Amino acid sequence: MNFLADRRFTASFMLFGAISGFIASFLLTVDKIKILKDAKFNPSCNINEVLNCKSVMLSKQAEVFGFPNSLIGLAAFAIFIAVAVALFGDVQFPGWFWKLALVGTLLAIFFSHWLAQQTTFVIGALCPYCMIAWFGNFLILSSVIQENLKIKYLATEDEEKRSAIEKISGFMPIFHIVWLGLVIGAAFVGVS
Repeated sequence: MNFLADRRFTASFMLFGAISGFIASFLLTVDKIKILKDAKFNPSCNINEVLNCKSVMLSKQAEVFGFPNSLIGLAAFAIFIAVAVALFGDVQFPGWFWKLALVGTLLAIFFSHWLAQQTTFVIGALCPYCMIAWFGNFLILSSVIQENLKIKYLATEDEEKRSAIEKISGFMPIFHIVWLGLVIGAAFVGVS
């Protein structure tokens, strides 16, 4: 399958990741508010000592910029829901947009990796909703890379470069899903 030619694939991947991340961010935000109102509140994502949102929500890492990280997720994932819907509508975004989206998404991935490291080795608990947000970030990253590869593909006439771009594009979604699996797997091993 030529992922570069099928924009619906990119839009679907992005929409699924953005909706997943938005829902997870929303639930984290609601639970954080409930915890602030009642310190004894037990969020639904508290499954056991390892899978424990409350431990993560009460940590300083959950408010890196002075407010809950989940608010960043609500805004960012909402933006990518709109972008994915626009892609389904065949809206053509300029190249600079995709470059900016790539920078923003890479920052989100680095932040997710840092949070994964913090939850694993500092806090000692994993937040299921956070892991869903990490998942959403990876799907969005893959989609944004696909769009950037498509721009590069269309701009080059060298058949060898075009073939290489097609191959990279084909394995990129799989690579991101496997990488996410490794990150979450390492986190489970780290807290167990």
